Amino acid sequence: MGKGLLFFFNLQDRFCLVNCVVQIIDFMKNPLKRTFSFSYLVWPFCLLILTSCSKEGLNSQGGLIDPGFKAVNLQTGIKENVIPIKADLWYVSYVKDALTGEILKDSTGKKLKLERMGSIGVDGGWLQLEKTINNELKLTLLENFSDQPRNFAIGILSADKMDEVNFIQTRADGYELVKKEIKEVKESRKIYVSTEGCTAMNLVNSSNRERKVDITAIFKDVKYSSEFISDSYGAFDWLNKTDSTIFMDELMVNGGVRWQGQVPYSKGKTFENYIKSGDKQELLLKPNAQMNVRGEFKYLERTCNYIFTIKNKTSGHEFQVKGIWKQKVPLTPRTILQ
Repeated sequence: MGKGLLFFFNLQDRFCLVNCVVQIIDFMKNPLKRTFSFSYLVWPFCLLILTSCSKEGLNSQGGLIDPGFKAVNLQTGIKENVIPIKADLWYVSYVKDALTGEILKDSTGKKLKLERMGSIGVDGGWLQLEKTINNELKLTLLENFSDQPRNFAIGILSADKMDEVNFIQTRADGYELVKKEIKEVKESRKIYVSTEGCTAMNLVNSSNRERKVDITAIFKDVKYSSEFISDSYGAFDWLNKTDSTIFMDELMVNGGVRWQGQVPYSKGKTFENYIKSGDKQELLLKPNAQMNVRGEFKYLERTCNYIFTIKNKTSGHEFQVKGIWKQKVPLTPRTILQ
């Protein structure tokens, strides 16, 4: 029955009940106190404690968090940082937007609250709180890539004391790609011949002399393509928008380099023309002749897995971005005369 009764108390009342039990034990140990009636003195005292704990307003604000931790300004992500709490029995009663006061929720729509050992995370995954087996509060905070500061507060409750930790997190001054791991997926290569991007031309030479005719246009829509896919947090937000190209692994075919260079690092597909400025392909046409010409191309497609290690230039904090890179490369043109 005792356990059933305790079940109906909320966590705050349980903290207070523990304090009450401590008072009872102290009462029983002290011979002077036992000269008074136990029932007339101790139980009203316990009821008074529980009643005061159940009131809307807490009697004591602050005192649970060291002043140096109560207002935190940072330009970085952090991993499993411990927030010292000056209490043995405590819980996270809320996490809220410090500007609007809105209580933040997890991915299932539940309000964030951490009463027992375990972890909780905000919807979107940028914040995680863990109550450890050692009764520590660990905080993991991902980078804020937005130009707008991230303001939030964590409420800590212990018995009749309430305290709060406030965070303001801004974007770092810059980020740096410090390591690339790129691995081509086995058997992902596909080589094929296609007329994709090619067109046809009708050539006419009405003169009595041979004439060179520019046929570059039959390949004018042939393109390289690059596609990045990633579900990592901030996968495409860390890079400076004014310089969003990166070097990827060169393409080797039969021992020779068929492609090397930079590609735009952005979500989805990007394209680059095969025909560059100044390129020209000509065909010698006989006198008084007419000819149809069309093009086709040998293409190569490949898929690679990649892991980028990114460093916050402000703090040195590092994080990883994982994803898939798909590439299509025009290898060999072919001109077909008809």
